[in-house]
Amino acid sequence: MVGSPKLPSNLCLRVATVLAVGAVAIPAGAVCAQDFDREVAFLMVPTGARSVGMGRAGVALAGDLQGLKWNPAAIASVGDVFPLISSYDGPLEFRVTQFAVAVPVSGVGVIALSAEVQSFGDIPLAGPSSPEDMAGTITPNNLIASVAFGRSVLDRLSVGVSAKWIRSELAGDLEGSTFAVDAGLIWLPFRSVPLDLALGAVNIGPGLRLSDLPGSQKEPLPSRVRAGLSYDILGHLRPEGHLQLRVAFDSEHALRHMETSSQYVGAELGIREVLFVRAGWLAETLIETNSGSTFGIGVRLGGFQFDLAREIGVNQLGDETQLSLSARL
Repeated sequence: MVGSPKLPSNLCLRVATVLAVGAVAIPAGAVCAQDFDREVAFLMVPTGARSVGMGRAGVALAGDLQGLKWNPAAIASVGDVFPLISSYDGPLEFRVTQFAVAVPVSGVGVIALSAEVQSFGDIPLAGPSSPEDMAGTITPNNLIASVAFGRSVLDRLSVGVSAKWIRSELAGDLEGSTFAVDAGLIWLPFRSVPLDLALGAVNIGPGLRLSDLPGSQKEPLPSRVRAGLSYDILGHLRPEGHLQLRVAFDSEHALRHMETSSQYVGAELGIREVLFVRAGWLAETLIETNSGSTFGIGVRLGGFQFDLAREIGVNQLGDETQLSLSARL
């Protein structure tokens, strides 16, 4: 549009990169002429320092609200009121904060509410005459709000479902909202073996349109299916010991491109259920294959737990840090 503000050329790459990090799906020709994958990538930003520290292998982490991102059945075995705050510190001023709480309801199941806020800081806009003529700023942001329900339906089988409302705002007319659902299950095949098998499907929905302008198109949601397992080795061999060693492995595929394959593997060493040391590795295939390692620690004091995780080499723009604080009341 003649006279409307635009991004200066020296900021084009920065803005485009921010959006590609996991933020905003861009309609064709919007903002900068870059050839990005069209999926709404910000829905795949990881949250929860425990699972991130374990290489994002979270689909089979039963009883932990941090597993909600990959499998709503994870909350089915939560036995107490479980509040959670998580913070993600990414490259280029990208920040994510998640607030969540799980509440068990006797005879019904477990209900969880979650709100995830993503922001990118202020990005300068150029005026219509020259790139040096600043005409203000834009502040892109996203909001993902969800309500989830989990329940144990059989002796060793848990199921869960989540409904999400998704809103994204880039600038001006580039804003929109949509909805999606997640579903999953966790199965304990053996009574005497601490092995969990899990299957989850996330981001099943109609797509997101970021403009009401003629010709704008819906961007597809990143619909994924993930299968995985979680096994407490020392809990099996020495159930009365003070050490626990849990290993986890996930394999993920895009529903529209089942030939894609991402792998996530991690381990958690627990010492007297007070100190937790974690490590993991992932190879994620989206636009391209990114691989790297993860590390994390956790400290539990009474009913409160603090978790810290760091991803190394996963994102080419810089390493990322996750913080989580949770409680069991």
